[in-house]
Amino acid sequence: MKRFLISVLALTLASSTVWAQTKNAKPAKAKPAMADCSSTSDAQITDNVQAKLAGTAGLKDQTINVATSGGVVTLTGKVKTSSSKGLATRMAKGVACVKKVDNKCEAETKTAPPRATNKNTKAKSSSKM
Repeated sequence: MKRFLISVLALTLASSTVWAQTKNAKPAKAKPAMADCSSTSDAQITDNVQAKLAGTAGLKDQTINVATSGGVVTLTGKVKTSSSKGLATRMAKGVACVKKVDNKCEAETKTAPPRATNKNTKAKSSSKM
């Protein structure tokens, strides 16, 4: 009887480890190697940011100038919308060795945030009581 209980216990423990493994588990994503920023010049950072902006679909036809000093990237010029300005900032921040992005671009049109609507409010009537 003891052997039977021990066998059942061992079988239960073995099967629980099999079922505990997830089938949808994704392997850990390999992190890209960190760039050696001590040997990266401001000119290289500027070139990398310009290439990143030129390769971004929403920024291809926009006039954005890039200057770098001490790893701080300054963007100037004109973009079509404020969304494009934000996109340029995000793209520049994604370049290796960029410490900070100062975006001084001017947006030709402001992108308005979506208007909040309240379905519970009723239109005010102009009738007097």
